[in-house]
Amino acid sequence: MEDKLGVHRTTLFDEVEARLTDIKRLFTQLAQQAAPERPGAVLPKPDRIEMARMMLYSRALLEQEVAADLFADPALNILMTLYVAGGEGQPVSTSAACSAAAVPTTTALRWINALAARRMIDKRSLPSDRRFTYLELTPQTQAALDRYFDLILDRASKSPQT
Repeated sequence: MEDKLGVHRTTLFDEVEARLTDIKRLFTQLAQQAAPERPGAVLPKPDRIEMARMMLYSRALLEQEVAADLFADPALNILMTLYVAGGEGQPVSTSAACSAAAVPTTTALRWINALAARRMIDKRSLPSDRRFTYLELTPQTQAALDRYFDLILDRASKSPQT
């Protein structure tokens, strides 16, 4: 099904899935290379929220240390921010999501609207002030990201194959 712009609704899902696959590959490589600092030491097992936090941190480092113009990914930044905040029970305003996107506000708003149009996020207005909106992941996106992080965590928990 095409939206008003003639873009297939699945296009953004496909792009996000491809990027998440790349990130999963990178995290898997890192997990294979990671070793405890002391022999016999056990690293604490991260959870989904911690993995999303690490992803946000690693993306910020890429933008800061390598090249912001090459690694800007507002959709992923918005989704990961909503994932972390949702896991912590914290609301995310549209303006906070724009800041998290790390791009100009107009660009972030376009991405927020694109994610909402593709039913990846929901916008919720305050009953007392409909001008103020909160964003949250849809149940389908939440479940997809849960599966994504579970796959990473499962792979990270297995000993590397040599």
